[in-house]
Amino acid sequence: MGIEILLLTRDQQTARSVEQAAHSSGGMVSRITPFTDSRELAARLDREPAPLALVDLGPQPLLALPGLEPLIRKFPGTRFVIVCAELQTELLLEAMQVGARTCLPQSEIATELASVVRRLLQELPAPAASAMGPLGKIVTVLSASGGCGGTTVAVNLAEELRLETDRPALVVDLDQHYGSVSAYLGVNGHYGVADILSHVGAIDSQLVRSTALGHSDKLHVLISPASVNFTEPAALSWERLEQLLGACKQTYGYTVIDAPRVPSAVAARLAVESAMTLVVFELVVVDIRCARDVLGALAERGVASDSVLPIANRYRKRNPMLSFEDAQKALGGRDLAHVTNDYESAMRSLNLGKLLAGVAPRSPMRKDLRDLALRVEAQSKSSLVLRPEGSHGRS
Repeated sequence: MGIEILLLTRDQQTARSVEQAAHSSGGMVSRITPFTDSRELAARLDREPAPLALVDLGPQPLLALPGLEPLIRKFPGTRFVIVCAELQTELLLEAMQVGARTCLPQSEIATELASVVRRLLQELPAPAASAMGPLGKIVTVLSASGGCGGTTVAVNLAEELRLETDRPALVVDLDQHYGSVSAYLGVNGHYGVADILSHVGAIDSQLVRSTALGHSDKLHVLISPASVNFTEPAALSWERLEQLLGACKQTYGYTVIDAPRVPSAVAARLAVESAMTLVVFELVVVDIRCARDVLGALAERGVASDSVLPIANRYRKRNPMLSFEDAQKALGGRDLAHVTNDYESAMRSLNLGKLLAGVAPRSPMRKDLRDLALRVEAQSKSSLVLRPEGSHGRS
């Protein structure tokens, strides 16, 4: 049985050429599913993975190509092939740089599509991507300052997402210096996220699953280097970050990344891969300024603003030094969310090494985190939009 090919194009001649080539492929292609809008293509890949996508970038492919990069990164199980008017060395190099597999000139679709499909099929693992089920989602939690409560938000959000979707969730601790996730959840081990990033072989679902520690049956943890060896924590090798995230998507319904002290370029790479990025801060001047800097750095690197949500943590309605509205104004009037200050419930959770859903299920803090999980779930179901021509998200 042949594979399905997803085709993104607005050119009718290109669509006809691909259809004709598919009929002549000797059964390697079962059907062509056409799309004219990247939103539709992203929504389809969210619902059901596909092994191959042909993308026609139009008359100015070099300008449109950077906008394809987040789509390629979000769906690592799909091979993307660029359809172009004519093959140019510069275009081919740029396509490979953003993660596309190759370029296929329009004039060669009829003669070369079958060989492209055959070659890519040889690269696909068995079972093929279409049999893997829907890919999971990444959520990144960035912190505006140390001690703002980002880890508390990250671990409890992962639990709420697990409860909401009934799919296993993973927390990845990228804090090289302290390893708060391990301390919070009471898990200890000899291997963690640094070992996966430095692994010489393939980073796949089996490696992630065997390295992760279980807090519960459906909530797992990749501990930080500091949790493995606090005195001499291993360095994190960022070169293989996207491979790690791709394996996490294939293994877990949601992966929540606790990333409190990562470089801005790494934060942007995480945000590009994420269904939503949360920037946690407290309602104090220093945190608000830092949150504004983080938001600005992400925007400069091409991260869409509607996928980034600032979170005012430890929020108090009564007598705050700075109000929620003050923070909103300082951050350019953008949409904010909050997590209520509930010291007693938070301390009970920390001291017992248990999550709020278990120790304080009716607390206002837990309610806010559950509402946040619902918001993340709704955002993750929305279509991914290719960035405008000329925008760049690479570091």
